[in-house]
Amino acid sequence: MPKVSEEYKERKRELLLESALQCFSEKGYYATTIDDIAAYSKTSKGFIYNYFNSKEELYIALMEERTSRTFTALRERFATIEGATGKIKELFRMYREAKVGLQWQGLIRVHMEFWIHSARHENLRDIMVSRYKYQYRDFLKEIIEEGKASGEFEAHVDATVIASMFWGIIDGLSLHYSVIGDEYEYRSHFIQAEQMVLLYVGKK
Repeated sequence: MPKVSEEYKERKRELLLESALQCFSEKGYYATTIDDIAAYSKTSKGFIYNYFNSKEELYIALMEERTSRTFTALRERFATIEGATGKIKELFRMYREAKVGLQWQGLIRVHMEFWIHSARHENLRDIMVSRYKYQYRDFLKEIIEEGKASGEFEAHVDATVIASMFWGIIDGLSLHYSVIGDEYEYRSHFIQAEQMVLLYVGKK
């Protein structure tokens, strides 16, 4: 048997992740099967199990890689932005100007579906809660604390609470759009949400 290179393995792994993402987006997490992913990727169930032990493991790997890329890009982008206010505005802009449509709606539904699914399984819940606390929430806390230190934001503002509220707003608006669709005024809601958050945390 010829030796398979690490580069080959990584390409195949990426193929499986991308195929899973498309299947999850189109059918939802629960409805998608390993057979679906095998068919989409033109591989086999056995081939997939060489890389991932389960559909849950595949989703977690997909989520972790996308999250890592997102925060790497954010930190690089924020290195060029001065001030906490500018960074908050940039975050809202990124979500507001996301390429909405059926694929975006599908991705939101899959994330929310797995988030709820994880609540019933302790090991998955620990992974999701850790991701939320130490990646998403802490990322916003850093920005809020920066704004407090610079005098942009009120000193009494609770950074943990505001960070949690921010992601609650993002998830809520995104979820509404994923269900209601184009009838939902997605971008205008984000504009109002940005104004509301900055009005609350900013110097009065």
